[in-house]
Amino acid sequence: MDKKKVIILCAVIAASACLITGLFTYFYITSQERGNEIRIGTGNYDDIAKYMEISDLEGLIKEYYYQDVEEDALVSGALEGMVDSLGDPYSAYYPDDEYSDFTASNEGTFVGVGMHVAPVSQDLGYLRVVSVYGGGPAESAGVLNNDLVVAVDGIDLRNLDFDSAQNLISGPSGSDVTLTVATDGVSRDAVMKRAEVPTPSVSYSTLDDRIGEIIISDFNGDCVKEFEDSLAALIEEEEVEGIVIDIRDNMNGTAKSVADILDMIMPEGIIGYSIDKNGDRSDLFAKGEYNDIPIAVIVNGATGSASELFAGAVQDGARGQVIGTQTFGKGVAQTILEMPYSGGGVKLTTSEYFTPLGNTINGVGITPDVVVEMPEDTSSLTAETDPQILAAMQAIYEQIGEG
Repeated sequence: MDKKKVIILCAVIAASACLITGLFTYFYITSQERGNEIRIGTGNYDDIAKYMEISDLEGLIKEYYYQDVEEDALVSGALEGMVDSLGDPYSAYYPDDEYSDFTASNEGTFVGVGMHVAPVSQDLGYLRVVSVYGGGPAESAGVLNNDLVVAVDGIDLRNLDFDSAQNLISGPSGSDVTLTVATDGVSRDAVMKRAEVPTPSVSYSTLDDRIGEIIISDFNGDCVKEFEDSLAALIEEEEVEGIVIDIRDNMNGTAKSVADILDMIMPEGIIGYSIDKNGDRSDLFAKGEYNDIPIAVIVNGATGSASELFAGAVQDGARGQVIGTQTFGKGVAQTILEMPYSGGGVKLTTSEYFTPLGNTINGVGITPDVVVEMPEDTSSLTAETDPQILAAMQAIYEQIGEG
C-alpha cells in the first residue's frame, strides 16, 4: 500500500473514531444528567452498541446513498424518528428553527387569521372552520364556516395532529400565510396576512325566556372571568332557570381553567385526576361554593382534551346530562422540553387524565347520556332548529318543569 493510501486510511479511521467518541460522549453526558447508568467493562456493551449503530447507519448513508445529504438533516431525522416510534400522535420533535417558532406561538407573540377551527377526526389532520370572526383576515379572504383547511403554505395537513396543524396557521403579526381551503369539495388558495383579532373564549345568549346558553370555544385566556360574567348575566339579569353549556368543537385549554370554571357550578369534591408514568396521581377539586342552577352540556366529536375533563366531571357528578355525540378521546397532557445540546425541543405526553369515577378518556372519549346526531348539512341550522340544543333544553325542562 502506497504512502498516500495509508494517510487516507488513517484519516478515515481517525474521523470515524472522533464521530463515535463524540456520539458516545454526548449520550453519556445526557444519560448521566438524567440519572441513567451506562455500563462499561462489564461485558455488556448494549448501551454503547445501540449508539454506535446510529453512527454506522450514518456512514452507510453517506457512502452509498445516491445523493449528498446534510449531516444535520440526518441527526434531526433520527431524533424525529425516535419520537415517532412512540406511536403517540401528541408527541413531536422540533428542530431548532421549528422549536423557536413553536415556543413563540405558545408565548402569545404569534397571532392567527381570525377563525375558530376544529379537527375533522383523529385520523385526518384537516381542520374544519367552525366560525370566522368578523373583520379578520380569514373573513376578508372569503373563508366560510364549515370550510376545510387542507394545507398551510403548501404543507399538507392530512397526517398532522391538531396542535401541529393549528400552529402552522399562527405566526408573526403582519406575515403572510396561504391556506388551501376546500368549499363543497372545491379547493382554492386563500392568501392573507396574520393579524391580532379579538377572540373571546366564552359567549352567552338566551334560548327562550327560561333557558340560557353559554358557549365555551376554548379553555384559555380570560375564559374563567368570561364564564363568571356570563353566568352572572344570565342568572341575575336574564333570570333564567337553567343553562345549556355548549363545548362542541372545543379542543384547546388547560385543566386549571376547567377546574376554575367547574368550581362555580359543581359541588365539593374531585372533578378529575391525572396519573404519570410513576403512578403519581394529581387530583383536581371543586371547593364547594357553587351555583346549583340546572345545567346540560352539549358535546361532539371535536370536543377534546380539557373539554372532555369538563364533560366527564359533570357526568360523573350527576350534575347534569351530557348531550350529543361521542367526544374526541384526547385524555393526555403534554410537556414541552428543551433538547440539551441541539437547540431544538420535544413535546412529550407525560400524564393521562381520568374522570372522577376513574373512567378512561384517552382513545375512548366521553359517551353522552343522550346521543343526538346532527344532520350532514349544518349550514342552515339555528338555535331553534339545532337538534342537540333542543335535546339539551328538553333535559333542563325535565328538571325545572314545563311550567
